[in-house]
Amino acid sequence: GIALSGEVAEGAHTLLSPLRDLFAAVFFVFFGLHTDPASIPPVLLPALALALLTAATKIATGYWAARRAGISVKGRWRAGGALVARGEFSIVIAGLAVSAGIEPSLGPLATAYVLILVVLGPLTARYTEPLARRLAGRRTARTEPSPPAETPASVGDRPS
Repeated sequence: GIALSGEVAEGAHTLLSPLRDLFAAVFFVFFGLHTDPASIPPVLLPALALALLTAATKIATGYWAARRAGISVKGRWRAGGALVARGEFSIVIAGLAVSAGIEPSLGPLATAYVLILVVLGPLTARYTEPLARRLAGRRTARTEPSPPAETPASVGDRPS
């Protein structure tokens, strides 16, 4: 970091990493325990819409950033698909908003949103590239001219 460098920074990182992981786990368990499961179904549809919208924008952003970096088309789709699984920060922001009393209904929405992304993230990481390949194949098939059809007269004109 800025305040510590060299061996001291490495030692602090080694010493504090388990605490960071413990506090992150405690936060997510605490947030999950404060979310009433009965409050999730009413916000499922808005959470699904948000998840699909953000997944599409994350794929587009990853594709665009990888293209600017000179990555191949295959890598661009892979980069976009890998970004979809990132949604845990939403729970942190929603947790702060709920604990501050700003918007109590934000907690279930964020929980449903992150749960959807937990499922959607690995699926997009796995299937974004094959889906893009399939779409590119369809586009290529539509743009390529088909070979001329052989007529019975042209078949007989070929040398044996």
